[in-house]
Amino acid sequence: MKILSYRSSMPFDNRGIDGSPSISPSTQKSVIPFNNVTTINDLLNGGAKIGDLYPDANGSWGKGEDSDSSFREKNDDYKREERDIGILNSLFQPREKIVQKWKVKVPGGSRVFMSFDMAKKYTREKGLPFTYVSRIAQNINETNKTGVIADSMDKAFMVESIDAVKGVMETGSAFCVFPGYFITCAHVIKRYNKNEEINAEHFMQTAVNLVQNGQRLEAYVVAVDPKLDIALLACKIGGEPLQIDESFVIGEELIAIGSPLGYENNVSSGILGSLGRSIYKYEGAPQYMFVDVSIMPGSSGGPVIKASNGKLIGMITLIISSAEGDYGLNAALPSSYVKNFCRQNIKGY
Repeated sequence: MKILSYRSSMPFDNRGIDGSPSISPSTQKSVIPFNNVTTINDLLNGGAKIGDLYPDANGSWGKGEDSDSSFREKNDDYKREERDIGILNSLFQPREKIVQKWKVKVPGGSRVFMSFDMAKKYTREKGLPFTYVSRIAQNINETNKTGVIADSMDKAFMVESIDAVKGVMETGSAFCVFPGYFITCAHVIKRYNKNEEINAEHFMQTAVNLVQNGQRLEAYVVAVDPKLDIALLACKIGGEPLQIDESFVIGEELIAIGSPLGYENNVSSGILGSLGRSIYKYEGAPQYMFVDVSIMPGSSGGPVIKASNGKLIGMITLIISSAEGDYGLNAALPSSYVKNFCRQNIKGY
């Protein structure tokens, strides 16, 4: 008995012996292994071309132009070989390994594991319901975050401000915004009362150095805005500028770089906690963003960077503490103020 194979179950115009509607005519070319189509092995073994292997084929149902009995239409095989090679190339492209994080709910909180198997093993050992395991959504992987930090470190600096009259040296932070120009907080240059009228001359008599990787060069105060607590320095120390991003949302992952307690370029991370916060009541006082990053004295003037693209979204300005001295609420000057200040004081910015 001859067994036919079919390529479709849709009725066609041709009729069976009893005159009833039949189905698509069977052909040898619709039987596995599709002997008129070049396989992956054909291309990998020796780089054979489709036309060399099957002169009448190249995806066609038969010699010559397609007929009405074929599903294929003219020009179906246009650049077929190039498309097949493209598919193969994409199959063999190395794929980036995404770091996984799995969260397991436990009494009083949760624990995070770096693989699904580790999370599953933990739930089994602790007798926890397996339904309590979930994967944490990640906007960026750890490799990208590490790269952003490494790239940003060369753009951040420690500031030494020396008050010759009082014989006091203090440290803070700064970052490059334009070749040869750097932004820091005004109070890093010299302390002052924000509720009093202070002119720029108050800051000009302070000696300032920029420090990076042990290299120390003299810097000069170019401009100061005491109301915004921002200052512009000029220095011949090398530094690539940070690009500015004025688009950000609450909950965004951040990276901060500062020099707390004189330890040059320390990195901390967290999220953007809130926007539009008023701290001071004097005229011209800015509105701040609160950032959930680890900040200590000496971090003032350091950049707040968006972890997803490495761009500047703010400058660490102050720590808000309780009467008991508790820390944790950190304010940063949004990047829009930094950008406007640079436009006013840097030629060609």
